[in-house]
Amino acid sequence: MQNIENNIFYFTKTHEWVRFTDNGTAFVGVTEYLTEKKKTASFINLCDEGDYLNAGDTAGDIEYSKGIADIYSPVSGTVERVNDDVLNHPEKIGFDPYGSWLIELSEPMIRRRLLTEKEYKEYIDCEEQFDD
Repeated sequence: MQNIENNIFYFTKTHEWVRFTDNGTAFVGVTEYLTEKKKTASFINLCDEGDYLNAGDTAGDIEYSKGIADIYSPVSGTVERVNDDVLNHPEKIGFDPYGSWLIELSEPMIRRRLLTEKEYKEYIDCEEQFDD
């Protein structure tokens, strides 16, 4: 079992982040790397409040100026809230990807390995080598 701390960002290889709270919920968003690679977000489509997501399930997608990116849930849980502000102003994720959460999950359960910040940086460094 992975040792997870609250209020620290964890990452996935599909470029989502998750931050667990002291209240037993988890916020999910997309990484700065994804927003820089895809450029300006113009539309966000997300799952509905009350939906149950398993880790790896599609939580929605984001339409960027350079294509569409699917958003996958990094953990399992019930969608408690969807960030309506980001839905109405999708460009905000480009300005503040770690402050612009997409969904909040209640009773999150870790079903797959999450990356620490250091592990994620190493992963994207390797990924960038193959993009050249």
